[in-house]
Amino acid sequence: MLHRYTFFVLVLLYLVVLVQFFREKHRVSGAPWVLAAMIVWPFILTDEWLRAFGQDAAGLSVLTVFTPLLSLTLLYRSVKLLVIDNARPSKLLLWLPVALALLAEIPLLFVSAEEKAQWLISSPTGHPLDNWHIYLVYMVTGFGILVLGILITELIQNYHRYLSSQVADVREFRVQWLGGAMGVTVGLAFCCILLVTAGAFGFFDIHFWQSLFNVLFAIALLQTFIAVIRPQHTSPSPLDYHRLDDLKAEQCIMREALVKAEQTMTDAEAFKSPGLQLKAFAGQCHVDPTTLVIALRLLEKRDFRSFVYQYRLTYAKNELLGTDDSLAAQAKRLGVHSEQFLSGVMMNHMRKQR
Repeated sequence: MLHRYTFFVLVLLYLVVLVQFFREKHRVSGAPWVLAAMIVWPFILTDEWLRAFGQDAAGLSVLTVFTPLLSLTLLYRSVKLLVIDNARPSKLLLWLPVALALLAEIPLLFVSAEEKAQWLISSPTGHPLDNWHIYLVYMVTGFGILVLGILITELIQNYHRYLSSQVADVREFRVQWLGGAMGVTVGLAFCCILLVTAGAFGFFDIHFWQSLFNVLFAIALLQTFIAVIRPQHTSPSPLDYHRLDDLKAEQCIMREALVKAEQTMTDAEAFKSPGLQLKAFAGQCHVDPTTLVIALRLLEKRDFRSFVYQYRLTYAKNELLGTDDSLAAQAKRLGVHSEQFLSGVMMNHMRKQR
């Protein structure tokens, strides 16, 4: 009975998330990849459906263990499009964990339906050499999800690490919720690996570890779907992270990029644009975004955000604080020397004037 309640609750939550996805589809980055991941999700619960309703189809058991890994791999592409501009097609290496999990499924095709029916009643414990084929597929899936979760977390961390190098107003473009969701997924993956290890070597007599494995990953994917579906205001990075790590460029090219950037900032008053992004600004300057960021770091010892704030601060001091008494009083009261505050004040002032 518990299996049925759990199954129904998870399916109900899935349907709610699916409806929400179609409502927000136009605002979801990489929506086709997210939809594909959500289509795969119900197969995570195949064994739970068999336990609750389909004992006669026991031969299908443990053949879909790899599906949470496949679903998360599809989500990786969605997250990559969210934080990287013009993201290249993923390398075949990305699909290696899924391929290994599928290979690990092959020995299970030759297990009799009677033995699988017994697994639906009580998960095998101990005897790792005799039951290696079932422990292997769960281990490969668990480790695959752990690695993918870390890779997705690294994508988000790199995006935030270089965010001040490619946008002026950092708070407007941060990735919300997704980092925490991936932290939960990584934590659950680690727990599932320990769970399978405990079952394989008989550390604990857990006769329902397969169900727990499926349910935990089903929940992990659902909360990740929720985080991905939430509207995100991001600025996909046009930066080449490898070149940024090296911080190398020719002096003449860097100086030329800086001259063009300063001229554009002064002539076009680009600093007045709310939510100014490096990609758009570099397009105005006709310079490479990564080269401009490297030039700012090596020659000016600042990032793009600080570069823009320099002009906003000058403008605020010369124009806003000199002509708007109420604005000046507020700025002085809260901290006239704060570049971030003055930039925010100026942007709010500009929006009100529109």
